Amino acid sequence: MVLDVVRTGGISAGSVLLGLAVALSALTPVRELRAGVRAGADLVARLVFLLVRGWSAVVVLFDVVIVGWAWLSAGRTRRSRGTR
Repeated sequence: MVLDVVRTGGISAGSVLLGLAVALSALTPVRELRAGVRAGADLVARLVFLLVRGWSAVVVLFDVVIVGWAWLSAGRTRRSRGTR
């Protein structure tokens, strides 16, 4: 949000929603959910607000990997707890 204020002189609704999603994800004790929400918020921000070139493309791929890992890890943890 700081960069949004510096760049535009105000805070946009998009950056408030992304900041809120990250802040709310910090309240959950599930590590995979926190990582997935943060990576997903970064992925949305990069795809919506930035041109995906060079370094940004590498970070987008990294975010996709983290979101996929979080999704699979959270599902596997839930399944293994249910079988015990």
